[in-house]
Amino acid sequence: MKRLTKAVSAIGLVTVMLSSTISYTFAVDSIAYEKINKEVITTGVTHKNILRFHKDGWLNANVVYIDLDNQGIELDLLQSSNGLATKETLSTMVGQKDNVVAAINGDFFYNTTPDSPLGAMIKDGQIISSPIFVHDFATLAIDQNNQASASYWNYEIFATTDKAVVVPITTINKYTHEYQSIMMIDKNWSAKTPGFNGSHYDMVEVIVIEDEVVEVRRKQPSIDIPENGYVILASQGNGQVLFDSFNVGDRVTIHTNITPNSLDNIKLALGGGTLLVKDGQTANFTQSVTGNHPRTAVGITKDRNQLIMVTIDGRHNSFTGVDGRRLANLMVELGSYEAIIMDGGGSTTMMTRGLGEFSPQITNHPSDGGERRITNGLAVIGQESIGELRGIKAEVTHNKGFIGASREIKVRAFDINNNPLSVDPSQLRFTVKNGGGTFTNNRFFPAESGKNVIEVDYLGKKTEITIDVLDELALLKITPQQLRLNNGQSARLQVVGVDRNGYSAVIDLQDITWRDEAGLGVFNHGVYTAGNKEGITTITASFGNKTISIPAAIGQMKISLGALENYTFKYNSYPTDLVPGEVFLDSNGKVGENSIGLAYDFTQTEATRAAYLEFEEGSILLPNQSLKIGVWAYAFEISPVWIRGHIKDAAGTRHTIDFKKGVDWTEWKYLEANIPQNIPGPVELERIYLAETNGNNKTTGKILFDGIDAMQALELEEVPQAQRLVDDLNTAYTTKGTQFFVHSGITFNGQEKGIQDAVTQRVQELINSRYHLSIFTSSVSEGITSGIEKPSMMGASSYGMKEYDNNLIIQLNNRGGGLRQADFNQWSWLKNLLNTSDKKNIFVILPRPVTGTNGFVDPLEANLFQETLTRTAEQGKNVFVLYGGQQEVGTDIIEGVRYISTGIYSNASGKNSQYIEFNVVGDQVTYQIKPLF
Repeated sequence: MKRLTKAVSAIGLVTVMLSSTISYTFAVDSIAYEKINKEVITTGVTHKNILRFHKDGWLNANVVYIDLDNQGIELDLLQSSNGLATKETLSTMVGQKDNVVAAINGDFFYNTTPDSPLGAMIKDGQIISSPIFVHDFATLAIDQNNQASASYWNYEIFATTDKAVVVPITTINKYTHEYQSIMMIDKNWSAKTPGFNGSHYDMVEVIVIEDEVVEVRRKQPSIDIPENGYVILASQGNGQVLFDSFNVGDRVTIHTNITPNSLDNIKLALGGGTLLVKDGQTANFTQSVTGNHPRTAVGITKDRNQLIMVTIDGRHNSFTGVDGRRLANLMVELGSYEAIIMDGGGSTTMMTRGLGEFSPQITNHPSDGGERRITNGLAVIGQESIGELRGIKAEVTHNKGFIGASREIKVRAFDINNNPLSVDPSQLRFTVKNGGGTFTNNRFFPAESGKNVIEVDYLGKKTEITIDVLDELALLKITPQQLRLNNGQSARLQVVGVDRNGYSAVIDLQDITWRDEAGLGVFNHGVYTAGNKEGITTITASFGNKTISIPAAIGQMKISLGALENYTFKYNSYPTDLVPGEVFLDSNGKVGENSIGLAYDFTQTEATRAAYLEFEEGSILLPNQSLKIGVWAYAFEISPVWIRGHIKDAAGTRHTIDFKKGVDWTEWKYLEANIPQNIPGPVELERIYLAETNGNNKTTGKILFDGIDAMQALELEEVPQAQRLVDDLNTAYTTKGTQFFVHSGITFNGQEKGIQDAVTQRVQELINSRYHLSIFTSSVSEGITSGIEKPSMMGASSYGMKEYDNNLIIQLNNRGGGLRQADFNQWSWLKNLLNTSDKKNIFVILPRPVTGTNGFVDPLEANLFQETLTRTAEQGKNVFVLYGGQQEVGTDIIEGVRYISTGIYSNASGKNSQYIEFNVVGDQVTYQIKPLF
């Protein structure tokens, strides 16, 4: 027996049962914020999203609860359509099944060629892949009574013949290095056997059909794996064992002994990693799960009748991920009595099908920016037949708007078994229950500001949605603020309307009137496509009585970087040992005297292959703002290979670019590849390479390359600054009240003494003679503060508050990238202070901005901060955020809150400094920006 040893939106609610619930929590113990969205996505399956902000950052957990006793669903294993020897993305695997309502990535895998899962895959007592044989990893299993378990298995697999020969088998459909151990494969592995090559010499393949040996092959090429049989194979020493043990005509029996589970009793099993939870407590880990990373896990409730599939996002601007201990604690919190970790990191992926949806979608945020190819997955399949209509859901993409700005209402229906149903648009009825407006098909055009409540009726099932229609439009904002496009390229624009209180809403692009001043392109529902002419133009968007314009450059300048023979180059490949090839100089030059040839041999493996023409690091630097790279390529014959490239940006991030997918020409052809925009420069070309992803394409050949060009966008004039709202409070006071002096803070570093003395005297005299209180958003020279006689608040590395008449002044520290980074305790303290204070005027002091390059590094924390202050303003309070760290003095009104930059004190021109004077009379606040001198 082998013991596994340790080695390595706005959603309407249906009128019947509620389909989803949303709950919020604020400042509970170490949790500053929590939002839980819960929805029954089909009979017996519930999806819960948990968004939680705590001292270690944001937790984004997606959780799916599965009732194993529910007859309307079943579990299934997912694997690549090409067999276990290859990997596919989870969405590709899910696409091969019908009625998938939820799925997660599964087991760890060997990062080898071919691929294979580390652990077991068993369905209805049949082994798809044998249990793990080198690590002490656990297996998730569901028995024939729908009881789930997770445990460490012992197993033994061997073959016997009718001649009493016993042959141990190490794995079933699981790769061992160069096939040195004895392995059994069937159609679950691949279409073909590996066959003989120089890496796995002395390969022996025993072909068994209907339990009878039909052929013993030695050093033979690959053949088809039989549909009604299997192949026992090994190379090197074990190849000889097989050759000596089997003869044509032998009857073969495969024996599998697995404990603690009986194979016949296993309905489904899937390998994983260490147990996280055992008997409701954190287990002893058998693998290293240190560090915060994306994670996938499966839990089991105490009655063993429910599975809990969990993914945790990480390696993200906001989501930090978790280590093993925190994951185990979370699994217990979610109801797990046992839990097992699955593959994580870039493999962590979950898909769910929302109620009323026909197709599952990616639910989490894969850390690679997209799905990683994985070895297997676990899926939940809906089994219930279609029944009668039970309820509907209605939603709009944006639940805020303006008068005349339409909102499309999307309606989804589901039956009594929670299956999705198609909606007949002609049967939809819309009624405005509060507010006013008109409908065109399923599009609502509001005519009144305030809360517009719309009732949706579909065949007698009703629900409601609410759209907040904002006050009169004050200005428009557009992104991007400039366009640089090649001929034929397209860009999607977004227009946002803002009211006078800073509340904003997206304007549907079909409601915008667009104009291209020079007529260099065309619009289609807000997508601008450049035409064939080059030049500079102005694009204008109009809605209501407001307009906004951005400059656009269409076309490019070609900059030659010379012949490739002028650069230092070498050959490389992937997989390194399985793609022979070379780079060489060839006299058939296009730009220089010689071109560079790249020869390749893609016949040695079925895995993804690449042959690289690599350039010396830093040798081919591209001009700033390059849009494309161009190169000449000479093809000798038609070929399926892709011509691609790698570029590296200033942050060291590698980006893949595509010149041509498939060679469909001969002789010389000019190729171009687009460069991703908005990446930090300078950018360099690392390599040009040939790639083949289709295992059936085994080709050899060569391609010549010469000449490298960069295409730059045409120069634009300086982009105008975004419009700002005119603030009615930025005005001279009529009645003098309590007055505050607000400044960015002053420290003298090398400034001449005369200016120091003048600034010091001026600040002290101003505050002492005119103002009741002084506020500095950053540090102040001791020479100044020692002479200030009035109360002061100064930005520091701590936090605190001061009450003055009807004013609450809150000092926070967001140095280092946010409140959490400086001191997480600020969050609970701030929320408690805002919830309990009866002061009408709230002044928040920050040493750094909320947004921008030197503001909060975590965009979700920045959003939470702004939302917290907006809620305070909506309680009838005046909220001002006074911040430093930004050069310009000015005001932005955002969602009812005024964010006022106090500027940065300049040692070079201290006398040109500005300050802000606040005048407070009761709850009436005005302010003015004034020169210090």
